Amino acid sequence: MSIFKNVSSRQIPVWKVRVPIRIKITIPYLILSLVLAVVAAYLITQVVIENVEERFNKQLYEAGKISSELIVTYETQLLQTQRLLSNTEGVSGAVQTNDPTTLRTLTFGIILNDGQEAVEFFNLHGSHVLSIRHHFGTNPEDYEFSTGGQTEFTQLEIVQNVLAQKIDERGDKFADLVQTDSGYFLYISGPIYDSNGELAGVVLVGRSLSTVAADMRAKTFAQITFYDELGRVIYSTLPSPPNLEPELAVRTVLLKDISSTKRDISSQRDFDVANIPFSEILGAWEVRGNHDLGVLGIALSQTPILQSLTNSRGQIFILVFIAVTLIILVGVNLANAITRPLLQLVQASVRVSQGDLSVRITPHTNDEISTLTHSFNTMVENLHTSKKELLNAYDNTLEGWVKALELRDKETQGHSERVIELTIRLAVEMGVHWETLINIRRGALLHDIGKMGVPDAILRKEEKLSEEEMMVIRNHPQFAYDMLKEIDYLQSALEIPYCHHEKWDGTGYPRGLKGEEIPLAARIFSIVDVWDAMTSDRPYRKAIPREEVISHLIEQKGRHFDPNVVDVFVRILRAPGKGNE
Repeated sequence: MSIFKNVSSRQIPVWKVRVPIRIKITIPYLILSLVLAVVAAYLITQVVIENVEERFNKQLYEAGKISSELIVTYETQLLQTQRLLSNTEGVSGAVQTNDPTTLRTLTFGIILNDGQEAVEFFNLHGSHVLSIRHHFGTNPEDYEFSTGGQTEFTQLEIVQNVLAQKIDERGDKFADLVQTDSGYFLYISGPIYDSNGELAGVVLVGRSLSTVAADMRAKTFAQITFYDELGRVIYSTLPSPPNLEPELAVRTVLLKDISSTKRDISSQRDFDVANIPFSEILGAWEVRGNHDLGVLGIALSQTPILQSLTNSRGQIFILVFIAVTLIILVGVNLANAITRPLLQLVQASVRVSQGDLSVRITPHTNDEISTLTHSFNTMVENLHTSKKELLNAYDNTLEGWVKALELRDKETQGHSERVIELTIRLAVEMGVHWETLINIRRGALLHDIGKMGVPDAILRKEEKLSEEEMMVIRNHPQFAYDMLKEIDYLQSALEIPYCHHEKWDGTGYPRGLKGEEIPLAARIFSIVDVWDAMTSDRPYRKAIPREEVISHLIEQKGRHFDPNVVDVFVRILRAPGKGNE
């Protein structure tokens, strides 16, 4: 942490390029390429592919519409047959007297003519009177007749509602899906009244889901699947269609239209059966207006042409992607080639603005940018030369100051030159960076510049100085700081003039810094300064022997001097070679 917090320093602002020229060139190019690619892909898709998909979806929805209408038709046919049977003369009496023979005679013609598959008659007490069932897959006239059975029908809600003479918003007829030994049947139940209008019994007219699905399949050319309200398959013309997700089934039922004649095909899904892809639309399956039975699914296989076009769409997008990628790569490389020299100039300019005048750029083209590069190199070279000349002038001025000081203080004549060389040598051994060495040299040169603020009467006095005079002498580091602090050029060199009389244990002056609070440059210089002072002749004493001075330095480790610096300095002094004698 620097001790010169109050020293103002002038910083050169570095302007950051917010939008690099490479981006300005590349982005519009990329946007144009992407727009063209999207437009091309869109047009191809719309013209070639979407038209076929639209026809397929239209066919699928048309099949769904027809299927919904057929469901209504089947319900209507069951209602018509139920009404005919209920209103046929003699039927009520045969039911009341439990006469299956008469009942068969009266009703079989109607059942056969309407092509119904199942009819059940019950008396007023819910007892089964007659069952008429068509044998599936046989001749239209092949029916089975039974009496006294089918007790499971008695407990059905559609039978109990009629026996209880309930009436809903659609009347006294009821419908439901019933599971029998022969599979699922859609039944319509209704009352049988006698001539006095009293309830005589119940008649159920039903049709199997297999027959309904087969007829719908033949008329729509679609695959038909009936699901319950949880999405489980009840019956399908497909071999093994997958169940619906329960959430999808519930949503489909909830989104139904109020009228069963205007069913809303609310959902769609894709699935595979035996490796054949199908698209299926889903709608609510209901009877008697609002009685939900589950979900009706209408599926068409995705024809080879649709699959081919789907594959073609993928291929088109791949080709467009490859083309766009190539265009982008070419554009980016072209932009890089154009802007690379400019970016080099920008980076070099930033380095120059930060004080690095060693920057040079090698031109790679023979255009205007190359001319600009040559001009830039010439400009930097001139700046570098001017800076060197200016620094030399500054350094000569500093040396002039030092000579002027030595003329006032004969005692320290030649001292500055001696300590500079040894200070630099010690700093190098301590691993100080070369740029810092320049500032250390200037600081060492100016270390006693503060004595220019000390009166000659004190500076040249040969007798012992008084306490007040010593205080003036000890203020020379502060005088140095006050003299140099406003000179930007010397800001980094102030550490030695200001702090070279500080001591490791905090007893030094002028600030009483302790340990590593003292800048490293000042710690290095202080030991060299003491060494030179003790090993040089002074008017009041002879030079002290080397080993005696070395012993003194070692003794002052941790008190006056940084122990690490002392160790390195002693190693230098005792190393064989020139200058260590």
